[in-house]
Amino acid sequence: MVTLETVLGLLERYKYAAMFGILTLCGVGLPVPEEVTLIASGLAVGWEKADFWLASLLCVLGILAGDSIIFALGRYRGRWFLQSKPMRWLLTEKRQERIHRLFARHGRKAVFFARFFAGIRIGVYAYAGQYGMGWIRFLFLDLLGALVSGPTSIAAGAFVAKRIADPQRAAEVARDLVHRGSHWIYAGFALFVLMGVAHWLWGRRNGRTKRQAGGGAPGTGGIAVGGGVLRAAAKLERTRDREALPGA
Repeated sequence: MVTLETVLGLLERYKYAAMFGILTLCGVGLPVPEEVTLIASGLAVGWEKADFWLASLLCVLGILAGDSIIFALGRYRGRWFLQSKPMRWLLTEKRQERIHRLFARHGRKAVFFARFFAGIRIGVYAYAGQYGMGWIRFLFLDLLGALVSGPTSIAAGAFVAKRIADPQRAAEVARDLVHRGSHWIYAGFALFVLMGVAHWLWGRRNGRTKRQAGGGAPGTGGIAVGGGVLRAAAKLERTRDREALPGA
């Protein structure tokens, strides 16, 4: 099992290349939670050994790279990939059945929220590829999740590193953060983001409805005016016809 100390040692030597490489390998089944690398990257940022924005960029790209490999294997090798020995070792048959039901029921939502639950990510992404989800849609949903989990975990690690001077103690606190519920941090942040998006969509919909309602009155008025003009023209035509009759 790759430990936090191991990841910190790799980051010390290879820095951003290690961030990208480890997270790519995590995406394809390396038996280490990606949160370990994200928190370790945050510690490096807090100790001023890495830049927050560059670390966030490389970590998100590494996450997308690993997830895209699993998506591609699910898309092109589907059943064979899911029944292979490595996959059956990572995901038991019972867990695969649960993931299958989860994806069948929730589809796009499952792809987004799988980012925050390490035990189901690889299975959900493989099923997304197997059942024909588009590449662009998958990458968009995966990117949304990665933009939540990546920078949030890095910021948490940096916060710990800046508040605790002793590197060993900071690493212990960060490790505890990983084990005790970092996924709840992600889930809460994701819920906050979704609420913001829903509020924006609701406001946009209401604005469109008001514009349509405001635009309806002129159209109705135009129809009424047009009808009046037609009636006046018909009346004038009848008057001319009467005047044209003999003896009129």
